[in-house]
Parts: sequence; structure tokens; C-alpha cells
Amino acid sequence: MKKKYSDEIVVIGHRNPDTDSVAASYALAELKKSLGIKNVVAARAGLVSERTEYLFKKFNTPLPQLKVDVYPRVRNIMDRDFAALHESSSLFEGIKMLERAKLSRIPVVDRKNHYKGMLSIFSLLDSFLHIGNNKNTALVDRNVISSLNLIIDVLEGEAVSLFDEKKEQNFSVFVAAMNEASFSEHVPADKPEELAIIVGDRTNIHLKAIHLGIRLIIVTGSKEIDPVVLQAAKDRRISIIKTPFDSATVVRRLKLSCPIGTLIQDDVPKFRMEDALSDIRHVVFADTDDIFPVVNRYGDLIGTFARVNFDNHHGCKLILVDHNEYEQSVKGIEQVQVVEIVDHHRLNLPPQTNTIKVTSDIVGSTCTLVGEMFLMYQQAIPKNVAGILQGGIIADTLLLRSPTATERDAAILRMLEKISGVKSEELMKEIFQLGSVIVNKSPRELFATDCKTFKHLDNYIFSIAQVEELGFNEFYNKKSEIVQAAKLYTQEEHLDFFGLLVTDVQSENSLLLLVGDHEILENIPYKKLEDNLYDLPGILSRKKQLLPQILKLLDTLK
Repeated sequence: MKKKYSDEIVVIGHRNPDTDSVAASYALAELKKSLGIKNVVAARAGLVSERTEYLFKKFNTPLPQLKVDVYPRVRNIMDRDFAALHESSSLFEGIKMLERAKLSRIPVVDRKNHYKGMLSIFSLLDSFLHIGNNKNTALVDRNVISSLNLIIDVLEGEAVSLFDEKKEQNFSVFVAAMNEASFSEHVPADKPEELAIIVGDRTNIHLKAIHLGIRLIIVTGSKEIDPVVLQAAKDRRISIIKTPFDSATVVRRLKLSCPIGTLIQDDVPKFRMEDALSDIRHVVFADTDDIFPVVNRYGDLIGTFARVNFDNHHGCKLILVDHNEYEQSVKGIEQVQVVEIVDHHRLNLPPQTNTIKVTSDIVGSTCTLVGEMFLMYQQAIPKNVAGILQGGIIADTLLLRSPTATERDAAILRMLEKISGVKSEELMKEIFQLGSVIVNKSPRELFATDCKTFKHLDNYIFSIAQVEELGFNEFYNKKSEIVQAAKLYTQEEHLDFFGLLVTDVQSENSLLLLVGDHEILENIPYKKLEDNLYDLPGILSRKKQLLPQILKLLDTLK
């Protein structure tokens, strides 16, 4: 069986990754590996904040790999253990390989494995059946392009006199089935260096052919050759090959001695491993053949794939972390299989065709659920994994100050603190004293740091981003710039409204910058400080405190 790219199991958070989603994705992947599940990788669907990056560096752990999409690609269906022919091989060898592989066509390479084209049964039939068009490969034509080495191989022959055996040339083939006089009249006198005659044990014809300077004499039936003929052939540098086959078989086989480099399809579309299947579908299904080559950037052949397997794949398999709505997930999710969800938000799954394992509960951090899963499966938590989970809980619950925090979060946090050896208060200070996200990022980067999009029935589509700061000074310094960028962002993303929740982790209060629908701005149930800005004292949680108020407002306006 041919080897195909193994489907990855990708553990990944939402499209705008916060510390909780990245930390939980990494830790869950490590748990799966400890349980013996193979080919599991942790990933992130976007760029991370400086605080997330710091957390992973502190515990000497590389960030999960960046996957901006999970569209199925050529690598998901390609064969890496594939049949291929060398361009100097004979057509006879090519046809045998096609028969053994049971394929309609096979790729052809040069000595350095550079892809040259495809040898196709259908193109061969077309070539052989072109009558009267002067093609050297036409079945009724007497011309054959080949070399003596290839002819010997195809005829299973023995060279008794051999010169320039590697030279590739045109041979005009004649069967010497007549007497010597007729032979002289039948065989053209010009260009004897292109002539090949097929003859039995007829010494007089052998000598006549040598006298004419004919390039090649093929003796059928493996008959013995007169020593006088052999000496004359060597003196005149005439090649003689003995073959066990009869004349009819030799004629048929000679047509198959041409190098396949002269018969390949060189206009076949070729693809790269990373080509998305959705992008190349129209090209693949417009072709009459079934097998396609895969090359690297240097033009080397690295695999093949069959059109019949184009839709027979799953791509990667996804485990969604810290979200379950496809609108928040990595691009391409609709084309792959979701096998598991670990989340602490409301469930809003689209219909599924396969059974999904769902771990969803009312806790303040997805990292809490992953920590509990380590306990449930009785797996030891490595020190670095404990530290990363600890940082995720701190970031998502503001060290248990958020109203979303539960006693379960607190219990897991205490356990992780013991394993990591780092005090949670100290870790929180390190994370939040790294510097202002507002200062270090452009407004657009700020919106993407931790942004989630929501749909309210068929009436409203809106997004809410959240950042945590030490005080509001930096926000006020850039407020006008952020407002203008937010208005443009709302238009470009086709949102009804957009909000940025700025939370001061010291005072445990928030400000809400809101742009978009005028009716929403006028009816939002918070004190208006100035245009587009509202005061949210005691509000720390987007999910548990702000979002319910917005949804309640939308229900009254619909």
C-alpha cells in the first residue's frame, strides 16, 4: 500500500488567540500525547500578544505553530511512495511499469529526479494511431527512434558487434525476407547509417548489408553468425545483435524500444504540496487523465495523487479549544472534521455529521478544564505545562478577580502553583507589567488581540475586543486614533457595531469604546462619559457581564 500523508490532529484556539486559548491548546496537545495519541500538534490561529509570548518564554516552551487556515491540501492526498520512470528508459519498460502499477500514467524524471512529464496510456494510443502524419512513433511507420542499448534490452538480445551503443538516433527498419537481388532493390542506398535490417541466418544478406554500410543488423532466432561476417562487421564498425525472437516479434518490440523521453506529456499540470484542493479542483477535473505529479520548488518530483482520491480525505482533524462557533475558528474549518471541543462559553455549534466529544463547563478559564482533564486521566503535569496553564487561568480570570472565576479555577490554580514553583501573584505582576498593549500595538492589532464576533439571530452581527491594562492613561492618550480605526474596522468587517472593552486590572473597572449602530449607542445601559465611550465600573468579564447586557438590549430592539 502506498504511503500517504497522515492526518494531523490539530488542537487550536480561536482566530484571535488570547493567553487562555493558546495555553490550553498547548497543554491539551501534551495531554493527548501522554495518552499515546499520535500525530497531535498544538496550533494557534493568529499572532499572539507580548504577554502570551512572555509566558511561554518564561517556562522555556516554544509557542504552538501558527496555522492561519486548515484547508485540505495536496499533501493530504499525495502518495509519497510512487512509481516513476527515468526519461532514458524504453517505452517497453514504461508499459510494463504501467501494467504493474495499474495506473493510467506515470511520471518521468531525469537522473537528478527533476520532473520531466508523464507517460500516459492514452497519449501513447493517440501517438501510435496517427497514420500518415510523419510521426516516428506511428504504428504503421517503419521509423524508430532509439539506441542500441535500448534495442538490446527490449529484444533480450546479445551484442556480437557493437559500436556507439549509447547514441540515440532514428532507425529506418526493414525486414530482409527476400533474395539478395531483391534486397538490394528494396533497401534504400542513401543514409545507410540510419538503416536497421531484421534477418535470419542468411550469410549472403549479412555480407550485403555490411557492404552497404547499414548501421544495425538484427539476427532473429539467436542463430550463429559466420566468423567472416563478424570480422567484416567489426572492420566496417557495423553493429550486430542476436535475439531469440522471430521477425514479427522483433518488429513489434522495436517500436517499444524508443526512450520514453520522446513520448512524454510535458504539458500536464503539476502541483505543490501546499496547494489547497479547493484552489486546484477545476484544473484537476478538467484533465482527462487521473494521475498528477507533485513537485517541490526546485522542480523535483516528490509525489503523485489520483483524482479519484480528491474528495476521499479528511485533511486534518480539529480539536477546538476555548471556542465552538465556526465564525471564531481558524479558516477552512468547514472543510475538515471537528472531533472534540473543550470550551467554557455558550454552545452554538452548526449541525454535525460525526459524533463530537464536548467538554464544556461553567468555569473562568479553559485552562482549568484542561488541568482537570490531567487529573481525570491520572497523568502527571510537567512543570512547564503547569506554569503555562497557570498563566492562562491568571490571564482569563484576572487572578480569580473576574466574576467568571469559580472555586474550581481556584483549586486548579493552587495545584498548578505547587507544580510550577511560581507564585500566582508574582506571575500576574510579571505578565501585566510587560507594558501596555495599547502603546505597543496599532489600533488594528489591538482589535485582533482578543476579539470575538457574535451573531444575534438574523438581526445583528457585532464584535467585542478586550484588553487588560494597568490604568487608563494610555487608552486616553490614543482614544481619538482608536475611535477612527474602530469606525473603519466596523465598515470593513460589515459589522453593525464594534466594542473595545478596556479593563484596568488594578481598579477592577472597565471602559467601553463603542462605535456603529446609532440605536445601540443610544440605548446601551451604561453611563456615557463622552462620544463613543462608556463607564463600566466593576465590569471585568466580556462573557459574563457585558455580553448578556448587549444581548438583552438587542432582544428589545429586534
